[in-house]
Amino acid sequence: MLRTAVDYCDIVVWCSIIIKFQEQWRELYYKGDLLADLDFITRNNLPFICYYHSDKAIDFLKIGGVQGIARALETNIEKGIHGKEDDVARRKAEFGMNAYRKQRTRTFFFFSLKAFKDHKILFLLVYAIFSLAFGIKNDGLKEGLSDGGRIFLVISLAATISAAREFCAELIMMSNMSSNINVKVMRNGSCQNTSIFNVVVGDVVLLQTGDHIPADGLFLKGDSLQVTNSSMVGHQQNVDYYNPYLSAGGKVAAGSGSMLVTSVGTDTSWGGMMSSSYCDFYFDEKTPLQVRLLKLTWWIRWIVLSISILILGVMLVRYWMRIQEIDGNEKSKNEVMKSMLRIFTAAITMPVMVIPEGWPIIVTLTFAYLRRTVMGNHALFWNLSALETLGTVTTICTEKMDMLKLDEVKVTKFCVGEEALTGGSHAIDNKVLSLLCQAVGVNSTGAVSATSKTQYFVSPIITKAILHWATSELGMDMENFRRFYTILDFDRFNTNKKGRQVLLRETKTTNKCVHVHWEGTAEMIVSMCYHYYTKEGIVKVINQERRCRFEETIQGMAAHYIQCIAFAHKYAKSVQSNEEESGFTLLALVGLKKRCPSEPNVRMPVEAFAFAGVDVKMITREDAYTAGLIATECGILHADQDGAVVGGQEFRSHTDDQRMDMVDQIRVMTNSSRPDKILMVECLKQRGQIVAHMEDYEDDLLTKSNVRVLTSSSGSRTGRRNSDIVILNDGFASIEKLLRCGRCIYENARNFLQFQLTVIIVTLVVNCVTAVTTYKIEISAVQILWESLLLETIGALACAAERPTKELMLKGPVSLEETLITSIMWRNIISQALYQIILLLVLQFKSSSIFHVDGSVSDTLIFNTFVLCQVFNLFNSRNLEKRNMFEGIQDNRLFLWIVGMIVSLQVLMVELLYKFACIERLDWRLWAASVGMAAVSWPIAFVVKGIPISNVAKALQHLCSIFNSFLKSITVGTRRKEWTHIL
Repeated sequence: MLRTAVDYCDIVVWCSIIIKFQEQWRELYYKGDLLADLDFITRNNLPFICYYHSDKAIDFLKIGGVQGIARALETNIEKGIHGKEDDVARRKAEFGMNAYRKQRTRTFFFFSLKAFKDHKILFLLVYAIFSLAFGIKNDGLKEGLSDGGRIFLVISLAATISAAREFCAELIMMSNMSSNINVKVMRNGSCQNTSIFNVVVGDVVLLQTGDHIPADGLFLKGDSLQVTNSSMVGHQQNVDYYNPYLSAGGKVAAGSGSMLVTSVGTDTSWGGMMSSSYCDFYFDEKTPLQVRLLKLTWWIRWIVLSISILILGVMLVRYWMRIQEIDGNEKSKNEVMKSMLRIFTAAITMPVMVIPEGWPIIVTLTFAYLRRTVMGNHALFWNLSALETLGTVTTICTEKMDMLKLDEVKVTKFCVGEEALTGGSHAIDNKVLSLLCQAVGVNSTGAVSATSKTQYFVSPIITKAILHWATSELGMDMENFRRFYTILDFDRFNTNKKGRQVLLRETKTTNKCVHVHWEGTAEMIVSMCYHYYTKEGIVKVINQERRCRFEETIQGMAAHYIQCIAFAHKYAKSVQSNEEESGFTLLALVGLKKRCPSEPNVRMPVEAFAFAGVDVKMITREDAYTAGLIATECGILHADQDGAVVGGQEFRSHTDDQRMDMVDQIRVMTNSSRPDKILMVECLKQRGQIVAHMEDYEDDLLTKSNVRVLTSSSGSRTGRRNSDIVILNDGFASIEKLLRCGRCIYENARNFLQFQLTVIIVTLVVNCVTAVTTYKIEISAVQILWESLLLETIGALACAAERPTKELMLKGPVSLEETLITSIMWRNIISQALYQIILLLVLQFKSSSIFHVDGSVSDTLIFNTFVLCQVFNLFNSRNLEKRNMFEGIQDNRLFLWIVGMIVSLQVLMVELLYKFACIERLDWRLWAASVGMAAVSWPIAFVVKGIPISNVAKALQHLCSIFNSFLKSITVGTRRKEWTHIL
C-alpha cells in the first residue's frame, strides 16, 4: 500500500511537471527570448534551425521561438508581410523562389539522331549515295553533284521535320508537369489568393482541410490541424504548439490553421530531395492504344516486305526472260547494272512509301490538341494513358465530398431553448448572444479581408456555414473576438463523441473565470446539458419532459434532411478544474441543410454518364440517410432501384458469389471503410468493368482502380504523382468532359487509320502493278518525302484536330476486346481504295490517249491526282458514319488551315519547284481534271455510308467467292497460258 501511494505521488508530481513544461513551452514558443541575436538567421541556417533540428527544442527556443523568427523575417504574425512588389522581390532575392529544379527535356539534337535511324531516311541515304556515284560517272561531276545534293537536302529536311514533330510533342508533355496551384496568404492584413510560385519566406499561409502545404514552415495557430507528409513520412501527424513543424509536399488531412513560411523551393525538405535525385521521366512508355497501333504497323510491315520480295522476284524473272526473247545478245555490264539498280530501287521504294512509322503520334497529337483547346487547365495528367483509358471506363466510383462545394451547407433553422427563431440578433438576450458568438468564434478560424466585405473562412465546411451565418445574422465580429478573448486550450474533434471542447478567457477583465464551450451533434450535446437558456436569457432546468421535446425537435430536423448542431457552455475556475463532461447549459440548436451543387454541375454529368453507358457509384463514409439524400439529388439513386443502397459492413459480410451478384445493382455504399472500397473496386474489375475512382485523398484504393483521380484540393505531391489525373477545379463535371476527350482519342485514331489504310492499299496496289509492268516506279525522293509527310504528320494533325462531340456520349464505352479496325471502317476503306486504284491505273496506262500527254507530264498528273484524292479523303475521314462530311467543320479552323496548307504546298511544288521535285508543270486543263477526278470520292462516300453494314458483309463474301473461283480457273484451260505469259 505504501509503495502504491509513493508511486501515485510520483505520477502526480510528474504530471504537474509536464503540465508546467507545456505551459512554459507554449509561452516560450510565442514570446521566447526576444533578446536573442537574430542577425545570424540567414537562408543557409534558417531551414536547419526550423526543420532539421526539430528534435532539439532548445536550439529553436534560443532564437525566441516563432516570435523571434517572425521578427527576424520582418513578419507580423496576424497581418503577414507588407506584400509590396519591392518587399516580395527582396525576399525572393534573399531566400530564393518557391520553385524546384525543372525536369530535363531531351534536346532537338537527340531527336535528330533518332530520326536518322528511321528506315525511310536510311533508304534515302543509300539511294543518295548510289545516285551520287552513278550520276558523277555517267553525267559528269556538275550534274551528278546536283542530283545527289538535292537528295541529301531532301533527307535533311525529312529528318528535321521528324525531329521537330517529336521534340514539340516532348515539350507539350513536359509542360503538363507543372502544377500552378493557388494558396491563401495574409499580406498587409488582407487575405489574398496567390500562386504557389509567389509564396516567399516570411509569408503567413492560411491552411484548411485538403490544402497543399506550399513550403516548409512553422505552425502559428489553428484548429485541430493534422497533416500528411506523404513525401517524407507517409502518415498523419498532429501539428500544434508542441510539434510546430510543417513540410512542403504534404497536405492538410484535417482541421485548419496558419503557418509561417521559413523555407521555399530547393531549400525545403522536399525540394532538396527533388533536386538531389534523378526525377526526370519521359513519356516513352506507350499507351495501350499506341501499343495496338504499333502491332498493326508490325503486321503491315511484314505484309508489305513479303509483297516487295515477291515483286522483286517477278521483276527479275521477267527481265531475264525479256532479254532472251528480244535478241539473245549479251548486254554490257553497265547496262545490266543500270537495269538491276532500277529494279531494286522500284522494289525497295514500295516499303519505303507504304510502311507507316508515325501512327502512335496520333495519340500524342490528339492529347496535346485536346489539352490546349478543350480541357484547358481543368486537369493535370501524370499518366498519358489515363485519358485514353477514360474512354473505356464503364464505372465511376466517387466520394460524397467530390460533389459538394463549400457553399453546399446552409443554416436553415435556429432554436434558442424551445423556440425556433427566424429574426436576427435583436430577438436574443445580450448575454445569450455573447455566449453564442463565443461558441461559434472559438470553434472557427476566420480571416477577414481588409479591402472588401468578402469573408474568407479557413475552417471545415459545417463550421464555415455556421460562421457565415453568425456574421451575417447575429452580427458577430471576429476581429473583436480576437481582441477580447484568449483561447487557453482546445481539443481536436472527437469522432467517437462527435464534438469538441474549447476553453477561453476574457483578456480585458480581471475575472479569471474560464469559459468552457462544447460544439457537436445535437444528441451528444443535449445529453451533457442539465439546463438551457431561453431567448430572454433565463436559465431553466432540462427535465425529462423537456429533454424529450428537444429530442423530438432534433428528430424533426432529421426528417427534413436537416443536420442539427448544438452549442453548450459552462463556467470553470481553471483549466485543470474542468474534468467532467456534464453540467453544461444548452445555448442553441442550429440546423444545417445539405444541398447538392447547382443542377448543371452534378446532375447533368450524372445523366450524361447514364446515356453513355457508364455507371456512377457513390462509396462514402456517410450514413445511409445523408448518402441517400445526396445520391438522390445528384441523380445517382432513383426511387425504382431495388438493392441500390448497401452498407459497407453488410457488403463485406456477404460471400464472394453474393457480392458478385449484387455489385452491379449497387449505386450507393454507405458507412464504408477503406477495405470496403477496395473490395468494391476488386469485385467490379472481376466483373469485367473498367473502373475510374475519384477520391479527395490518396489511399490504397487508388492503386486498385484502372484510372486513379485526385482532386486538386487534396493530395500530397507524392500522392499526386501516384495518381493518374488531378482535377484542378474539383468539379464533378470535369470527369464528364475528360470522358468525352478519352473517347475522342479512340475516334480520332480510327479516323486516322481509315485515312492511312486507304492510302497504303492504293499505293501498294498501284506500285505493284506499275513495277511488274514497267520494271520501275517513277517517283523522286522529294515525292517520297512529300507523301510521307502527308501521311504521317499532316494527315495525323488533321485527324487529331477533331473535337469531342456530344454524339460520343450517346455511344457505349470503347471496348478493349473490340477490333481496332471495325466493319464500318472496312466499308469506307474498300470503297475509296477501289475507286482510287481504278482511277490511278487508268491514268497510268491510258493518260496519253485520254489527255494526250506522256512521259514526265503523265507521271506528274498521276502524282497530283493521288495527292488531291487524299485531300478529299481527309474530309471523308472526319467521321466514320455520318454522311454529311461538312458537319461542324466551321468550328474546326485548324482542319481547314491544314487542308489549305496541303493544297498550297502541292501547287507550289508542281508550279514553282517542279525541277527540284523532278516533275513537270501542269496547265489549267490538267489541274481541273485532277481536282474533278479527286472530288468524285465525296459522292462515293455519301452513297457508301448509307449502305447498311450487313449488306456490305454479304457483298464482301460474294467478292471473295468470285476471287476464289478466279484462282481455281487460272490453272485450267486457256488461262494457264495467259498466267504463264504474265510470269
